[in-house]
Amino acid sequence: MDHDSGTFSHVKFRMWLRSDGIVQLVWAPRVTIVFEDAVAAIGAMAQLTGGRQSPLLVDVHEQGPMDRPARTEFTRRGDLVSAVALIVGTPLSRLMGNFFLSVSKPMAPTRLFDDEASALAWLQGFVG
Repeated sequence: MDHDSGTFSHVKFRMWLRSDGIVQLVWAPRVTIVFEDAVAAIGAMAQLTGGRQSPLLVDVHEQGPMDRPARTEFTRRGDLVSAVALIVGTPLSRLMGNFFLSVSKPMAPTRLFDDEASALAWLQGFVG
């Protein structure tokens, strides 16, 4: 964790706490996301927010496949997120996003967006 910039870097993702209180997560392009990656991302978020419920912005437009244990872990740890915005941007990522929503049934309000600006506008309503 780079404390100066507040960015958490991992082999498969980067995550940081934005000045507006929203946590942003960007997955490395087309990597397969497994249980351990989900645990690492959730741990990073807990560190960045001090365990407070915070909105999460995830750019999934180049995201690779996420296995079932990883999806389950993200859903199970809904205590850390107040809302999730998924930036899809491509037909394939929208399909994957809709699949995640239908299969995982996340506890936190979760919506798909085509662009970052509209996702951030929606997430502002969920900041602490």
